[in-house]
Amino acid sequence: MSQNQNTPRLYTVNQFVEKHPAFTHGSIRHLIFFEKDNGFADAFVRIGRRVFVNEVKFFECVEQLQAA
Repeated sequence: MSQNQNTPRLYTVNQFVEKHPAFTHGSIRHLIFFEKDNGFADAFVRIGRRVFVNEVKFFECVEQLQAA
C-alpha cells in the first residue's frame, strides 16, 4: 500500500531520533514539553498517551524559526 501525499509521516520520538541523529531524545522531549511556547505545537500529534512527531511540520517549524 503506497502512502498518500496528504498522509502525514508520523514517528515516535525514538523513531524520529533514529532517523535524524542530529536530535536527541532529550531535545525532542524538551520541544514537546514547551511546544506551546516555542512554536512547535503543530509538529506534534497526540493519540491517546502517545506523542508522535510530524516530520514535515517539524522541519517547517525549524525553518520558520530560522527565518525569524
